Amino acid sequence: MSKLGKKLFFIFLVLVLSALILVGFFINYSIGERFYDFVNLQRQESIEELVVMLKERIKDESVTAASEILESFGRTNRILVWLEDADGNLLYNPEHSAQMNNMMRKSGTRMGNMPMMNIQRPESLPGQTKKEEIIIDDKTAAVLYWKEVNAGSQIDSELYNYFKRNVFHAIIFSGLIVIILIIIISFVVSKILTNPLIKLKNAALEVAEGNYEQEISNKGDDELSELVQAFNKMTNKLARLEKIRKESASDFAHELRTPVTTIKGYLEAIEDKMISLDKNNLKEMKEETERIVSLIEKLNEFAEAQNKIFNLQKEKVNLTDIIRNVLKRREKYFKEKNLEIELDIENELIIEADRDSLFQIFNNLIENAVKYNQENGLIKIKSKLKKDKVVISIADTGIGISDEDLPYIFERFYRADKSRSTKNGGSGIGLAVTKELIDAHQAEIFVESDDSGSIFTVVFPI
Repeated sequence: MSKLGKKLFFIFLVLVLSALILVGFFINYSIGERFYDFVNLQRQESIEELVVMLKERIKDESVTAASEILESFGRTNRILVWLEDADGNLLYNPEHSAQMNNMMRKSGTRMGNMPMMNIQRPESLPGQTKKEEIIIDDKTAAVLYWKEVNAGSQIDSELYNYFKRNVFHAIIFSGLIVIILIIIISFVVSKILTNPLIKLKNAALEVAEGNYEQEISNKGDDELSELVQAFNKMTNKLARLEKIRKESASDFAHELRTPVTTIKGYLEAIEDKMISLDKNNLKEMKEETERIVSLIEKLNEFAEAQNKIFNLQKEKVNLTDIIRNVLKRREKYFKEKNLEIELDIENELIIEADRDSLFQIFNNLIENAVKYNQENGLIKIKSKLKKDKVVISIADTGIGISDEDLPYIFERFYRADKSRSTKNGGSGIGLAVTKELIDAHQAEIFVESDDSGSIFTVVFPI
């Protein structure tokens, strides 16, 4: 049995034992009263039958002739009875103390320290006295007295002790059966619960070692199945991110190697006097150097974006001014591709934010909308106010992003289309920087994309 199975068994066992103990206490405190109610009900029925017999005997003979019936009734039913006539004279009482003590011992009535003596009245004994009038010809011919049993007077009753002992034996026997069932149920339940958990643990250990290709099969629709599904989703994403990381490192090395190799080739050729250091060659080397500087600046932007989480200089900023400023600086690139800009935003969209970070966010998003747009394309920028939020959407009519690439576009160095990204000067860092800055502002960004273009939606809290 697994550790979890043992814990389940222990929990079930504690619960059942606690329930049995509570039942035992409940029975111990309540069974006596219920038992005596039952016994007194039986006595009442027996007394009613005795009254019928006494009526017949007294009617046929006399009141004094009832002693034989009462004597037999007392011995048979273990009920102490007394009989008075209509004038209150005692006609019958239990014979002498030895016989009474014997009957009382059998019935369970305690004499305590009472002396061995004839008991003349029922009130001399503990317990409630009950009476039944024997009516003949509408007249009271005699009165029959008898004693009810109760917890105070019958606690040592042999019958009661026998009954209580058997009840407790039944409880103990039931408890043993339940414990056996608990062992079986705990074993089965622990197997059902722990098998996927053990698989999950082993898979998690593999992930901790760097082996992200883990997937656990599990059927069901409960929380455990949801946990397994979440784990599978996590490992798939980790595997994908690990692949991106490796490819990104390779791409980054390639991005650096290409301009460095080109510059090195020029310098060696000039040194060997294979080419002259003219204006064109200097221009080529300068362009390659600018590629290196641009890449380093992008990396620096990413590092600064991460630091912004702790160093935001928040102030009241009008988003509309920020967006117009970015568009003004990008006019040259709009004209190069003959792009149409459709601007539909409020004149004032005031939020608490870091001004430089906002400029960088919208500069990166609009730069992407330009880079990956078609010639003679369109860029739509819209704003919307929703309760305590400002929503800005930037849509383009570009090449779009595939469903496969969409979840990873904000990862560092990730490029959805490497050939076109390289051609357009993409480094795979711009959107990663954007996401870091948006997270720093506790804002959100969403992306929708298809063959007709992409829409980036940013939601800022006011």
